Amino acid sequence: MRRLSHIQSPFHMITKQQADRSINQLLSCIMGRAKAKASTHLEHSPIERIEFCSKLVHRELQDLVQNSDPENLSRALIPGRMQLDSLQSLKTLSQLINELDWES
Repeated sequence: MRRLSHIQSPFHMITKQQADRSINQLLSCIMGRAKAKASTHLEHSPIERIEFCSKLVHRELQDLVQNSDPENLSRALIPGRMQLDSLQSLKTLSQLINELDWES
């Protein structure tokens, strides 16, 4: 029987940097690349970046309310509401990451 001691376990410890990078990647998926670029100056602070993006979405929703045809408004608001829900979930995960006791 061969030994597999040279193979790493698939369950290695994740670093905070990897977790934050994952949050930033998910944020780009939620917001879209172009919109996510508007917040790259906050990459070092995922929670602040998420809040910044939430404000962008809120502004877009306000613009829709003011400028959309009332007949199509509820349908037009759906993507923005979904983004806000996703951003809230991402913020929860980011807060959890910050609460963990990370070992360097």
